Amino acid sequence: MDANEIIRSKDNAKLKLAREVRGGRNTELIFIEGFRLAGEALRSRLAIRLCLVSEGVDEGNELIEQVAAADIPTALVAAKLFAGIADTKTPQGIIVLAERPMMPELDNVLGEGVVVLLKQANDPSNVGSILRTAEAAGVRGVILTKGSADAFSPKALRASMGAAFRVPVVQSAEFADVVGRAKNSRMTVTAADIKGDKNYTEIDRQKSRLLVFGSEAHGLDDADLSLMDEVIKIQMKNGVESLNLAVSAGIIMFEAARSA
Repeated sequence: MDANEIIRSKDNAKLKLAREVRGGRNTELIFIEGFRLAGEALRSRLAIRLCLVSEGVDEGNELIEQVAAADIPTALVAAKLFAGIADTKTPQGIIVLAERPMMPELDNVLGEGVVVLLKQANDPSNVGSILRTAEAAGVRGVILTKGSADAFSPKALRASMGAAFRVPVVQSAEFADVVGRAKNSRMTVTAADIKGDKNYTEIDRQKSRLLVFGSEAHGLDDADLSLMDEVIKIQMKNGVESLNLAVSAGIIMFEAARSA
């Protein structure tokens, strides 16, 4: 990175590319912002195509040195222009554009252990948080149906804290197809819903299981629930009717994965 060569035009091709990736108009690359997340991308060995660094960031920073050592193309950007391409209000001064991780085959994700299926989960922060918890709980993979948020959008990536780079993620799946394939793989298909007839702590943790969660706004409908092998719920007190999707999923993931 040459400190004497600073991008000072908003029409620069590198900045145009960054804006396209950030806005979802370029889906071949993903937009990764911040030192911690960029570091996770390096450690996860993503194919990084470009690094943008804000003017004023310490070139002696350890991560900047790692980027240089990896021969990743890097450009210095005027501070005001950098703020204009960043996805956060208080940018840390580094953005990397990397190739989107290859999506695994659905049948390779289903199988022994615990897998999560999210139906139309459209809040990227929830999707990212669930991925982070899935990694911590040892979940085998996360599947998102059509209509769900992109697990690799900037907001979802920040919430996942790098877990999206490592947890197998299948996107744009068909709900009924996933359920059918899970049953063919001898998994118990378990929905979490307020209509559940037993508490989540009562499940048989020795079984491999597909855990199914509905959208934040609509949950699962009766047709969805009719496909389930079992429907469980989280017992709540003080008149509370529901929990945030990511919280509910986290509680149940750890319980299901305890001995799976």
